[in-house]
Amino acid sequence: MKRRTLLKAMSSLGVIPALSYPALSRAVVDGGHEGPLLLQIHAEGGWDVTSYCDPKVNQPGERPITNWSNTLDPVRYGSVEFAPFANNAWFAEKYHQQMLVINGVDLQTNSHTTGILHNWSGRNAAGYPALTALFAAHYAPTAPMAYVNFGGFGSTENLISYTKLQGDPAGIAQIVEPNLQGLITNDAYYEDGRPVYFRQPAELRLIETHRQARLQRLQSLGQLAPREAANLHVFSEATRARGPLKDFASYLPKAEEIFPRDDVTQNNLKAQVQVASSAFAAGVACAADVQMGGFDTHDDHDTLHKPLIQLLNESIDLIWTLAETAGYADRLTVVVGSDFARTPEYNSQQGKDHWPIGSVMVMQKSPSWGNRVVGLTDERQNAIAIDPVSLQADAGNGAIIHPKDVHQQLRRLLGLTDSPLAAKFPLNNGAGFQFFEGLS
Repeated sequence: MKRRTLLKAMSSLGVIPALSYPALSRAVVDGGHEGPLLLQIHAEGGWDVTSYCDPKVNQPGERPITNWSNTLDPVRYGSVEFAPFANNAWFAEKYHQQMLVINGVDLQTNSHTTGILHNWSGRNAAGYPALTALFAAHYAPTAPMAYVNFGGFGSTENLISYTKLQGDPAGIAQIVEPNLQGLITNDAYYEDGRPVYFRQPAELRLIETHRQARLQRLQSLGQLAPREAANLHVFSEATRARGPLKDFASYLPKAEEIFPRDDVTQNNLKAQVQVASSAFAAGVACAADVQMGGFDTHDDHDTLHKPLIQLLNESIDLIWTLAETAGYADRLTVVVGSDFARTPEYNSQQGKDHWPIGSVMVMQKSPSWGNRVVGLTDERQNAIAIDPVSLQADAGNGAIIHPKDVHQQLRRLLGLTDSPLAAKFPLNNGAGFQFFEGLS
């Protein structure tokens, strides 16, 4: 059996093979980013948290909220409770110690566009950057690909440029290092342990010497228009970044190691994860957005949602598997969210429609605040006001959790609270929830 076929078969069973990319075990490229890392996963379309991290069972006299609860109860590992749906039990058992689930987040909308904007910027109107953009601009503004985006919300508000990618390691490799012959087919980077080049290194060094000499002559003229000078500066910076990017090409997985597009959901989330992980391992990126679509299940909800949640859980497992392999797991934060949630009942097509009360999941390796669930919803998936400090229900003086509250606390967790960049985008009037224990 071919390795590609084996990977696909194991993936369909919910089993992630112990991938081992030799390149990922190396240190970052010279001058590469070795600080904190952030990866956000967008479950596009509105996920059903009642079949995921905020499980709900049917209530007497009410329309069914989940079909699984006709015969099953939620599963609990430690303090974390998940629905016994798809491969949630496996996922929760393996990762409950390193997750914080924030339930009862009021997105205040049933609009996909507004929900995405609100969830990933903390504000339900345009003008604020994605958390990943803010993070990258703060921690690695000069990295060659500081912020990589595979789709979804990616507003930067001019804090930083993002690198738009797809889950295509071969195509990316050809762009960042076109001189390697093996990258044409992505199956022969090296021959007898040495790179196979179109042009030999000595030829490339001569070309680069002449390129740099020409650039210096142009910059020394002193008669350049402002735009010409700016363009030369950008070109110079891009030239400077060529070295790390060329090294990044060798961190990318080979063709037989790339997870194929999932046949059932038509998502390539695992391939996106592989590329993002390679960029983190190489030190050329510090923040990434990956996304998977299909959660907008207005009909045949359970049938469509089950493989989506299974793929999501497998992909999160792959993230941490690769992070451990590459040695950056202790620097990584993973945030998982969606546009909003789905209605607490099925429609006439056995689908579920849009519902504003959703969840966010945050993960790190061995966090002090792990194995916890905060935020409350009632049996019909309505948000319950809680005390910001005790996080207990408080109908009189408590507050409902909104995305700005989640972002305030994520900024705190990620060391962005006092960032001058974050100060340009204040999240005012938050309730001051204390989601992450042990943080000052």
